[in-house]
Amino acid sequence: MLIAPDIKANNFDVLRFLLAVAVIYSHCYVIYYGKAVDTEPFMRFSNNQVDLGSVAVDGFFVISGFLIVRSFQFSASLIDYLQKRVLRIYPGFLVAFTLSMLLLAPLGTIDSAHPQGNFGAYFQNFREKLFVLNLLTLQTQQAPWAFQGNPLPNMANESLWTIQYEFVCYLLVPVLAALGLFKRRWLLLVLFVLAYTLLALQDFAQILLWEGYQGKVLSHPLYLPKFFTYFLAGACFYVYRTQLPRNTGLLLFSAAALVLSCVMLPAFNLVAPLAGSYLLFYLAYFPGIRFPHFTRKGDFSYGLYLYAWPLQQLVMAVGGERLSPGLLFAFSMVFTFMAAYASWHLVEKPFLRLKQYPSSLAVNSLLRLTAVFAKKQR
Repeated sequence: MLIAPDIKANNFDVLRFLLAVAVIYSHCYVIYYGKAVDTEPFMRFSNNQVDLGSVAVDGFFVISGFLIVRSFQFSASLIDYLQKRVLRIYPGFLVAFTLSMLLLAPLGTIDSAHPQGNFGAYFQNFREKLFVLNLLTLQTQQAPWAFQGNPLPNMANESLWTIQYEFVCYLLVPVLAALGLFKRRWLLLVLFVLAYTLLALQDFAQILLWEGYQGKVLSHPLYLPKFFTYFLAGACFYVYRTQLPRNTGLLLFSAAALVLSCVMLPAFNLVAPLAGSYLLFYLAYFPGIRFPHFTRKGDFSYGLYLYAWPLQQLVMAVGGERLSPGLLFAFSMVFTFMAAYASWHLVEKPFLRLKQYPSSLAVNSLLRLTAVFAKKQR
C-alpha cells in the first residue's frame, strides 16, 4: 500500500518544514525583484506557470486534506473538532498579524528619507476597523508608508492571505461529513472531480468565476477551486488509503508528468493535484526512512510561514542592493527561525495545551481573549 497501516508513522512534519522553507526561498526572489515572472527559479523552469512558493502552499493543502479529515473522524464532537482547529490556527495568526502591522511594518518606514521612521504617517493612514476585521477573518492588509524603498512597498505580510482558505477548508469538512461523503467515498471523489473541473476551466478556458470580486469577509473566491482541489485530493487519499498502491512505476510516471508539464506542455496546474499528491504521499510514507522525532524541539513550520515575509522585507530594506536573493534567503532564514521558535513556545504550544480541557472552556477562553483585543483596537 502507498500509505502504511500505521498512519502516524509518517514524514509529514519534515515535509511541512521543507515546504515552509520552500515558500521562504521562493519569496526571496519575489521580494528582491518585485516579481516572480522570469526571476524565481521554479517559475522559470515551469515556463512562468507557477513559482515554488505556490507549489509548496498547494502541498500544505494536500497534507491538510489528509490529516484534517482524520482529525474530524477521531474528534469526540463537532465542538471538539472546531476547538482543535481554532486553537491551531488563530493564536499564532493573531499574534503574527498584530506584530506585522503594529511593529514590523512601522519599522519598515525607516529609510534614508526618514532615518527615525515615518511612524506618524503610518498610523495616520492605519485603518483600525479594517485591522480588526482582517484579524478575525484571517486576512492580510496593506501597510501604507512601509518598505517604500523595497520593490514591493506597503506589503507587510502577504503570505497570510492563504490562511483564510485553509480555515475555510477546515469548515468544509463537517459539511462533507453531514452530507455523508466520507461514508460514501465515491461522492467525495465526485466532489474532487467537480473542483478539479472548475480549476481546469479557469486554467485552460480562462473561465474565471468571481473574477475581480473581493469581499470583506472572504477575500478572493477566485482561489477556492484551486485550494478545494488540493484539499480534496488529500481527503481522497485518506479515505482510499487502503487501496492505493505503492508502485515505483507510478512514482516515476508522476515525476515525469510533473517535469513534462513544466518544460513541454503548459499543464502543471492540472497535473500537480494528481501526480504531485501521489509523489507527496510516497515521500510521506517512504519505507524505511522516518523522522519520528523531527518536531521534538517544536513544530516550527507554521511559525516560519507566519513570520517570513515581514522579516524578509525588513532584511531587504536594510540590505538593499548589497544583497542577492541567496543572501536574502540566508539572513531572513536565521531571523525567521528565531521568530518561529518563539511563536511555537510562547504562543502555539501553550494554546494547543487547551485541547485537553473541555471544549467550551478552551473555546470561550480564546473568544474572550479575542474580544478583549478587539475592544482595545476600537
